[in-house]
Amino acid sequence: MPLTALLLTLGSSLPNGLPGSVPLASPPRVSGPGAWVAQKQGGALAPSLQGKPVVVDIYASWCPACRTIEPTLRSLQQSKAGKATFVTFDVSDAATLKASRERARALGLGAFLEANRSQTSLVAVIDPATGTTAQTFRASTDASAYSKAISKVQSMLKR
Repeated sequence: MPLTALLLTLGSSLPNGLPGSVPLASPPRVSGPGAWVAQKQGGALAPSLQGKPVVVDIYASWCPACRTIEPTLRSLQQSKAGKATFVTFDVSDAATLKASRERARALGLGAFLEANRSQTSLVAVIDPATGTTAQTFRASTDASAYSKAISKVQSMLKR
């Protein structure tokens, strides 16, 4: 009997409810590029973040995509100085993750970080008044797309 057939036979003959058994299920559906992101935070972010779009970067030193987008984000930070707030959460190791968690909680972004800490190279543009994620990017070096998302949040804040 081929190995695949043997494993399927063994898997189907196990009774449900045995300790350590895990029911097989279809993988969760993902609808869109930012589907894993906590889209709504539960309220306004910290007072220090109010008035300007918040650009949040989930970064790790060992992540090649993070290093690829770093120059784009640095340039964007310079060009949008005073118009957006940039926050980087370093999840490189246990120590930096702990510090990032503390900072995220203080800024009202604790739920966002917990939902996305494994998504290195993720960048989100967030409305600080509501905590809503306006747009997410994954390993994108498209500065104009980031600028459009920042402008979108700026117009939302002016209403």
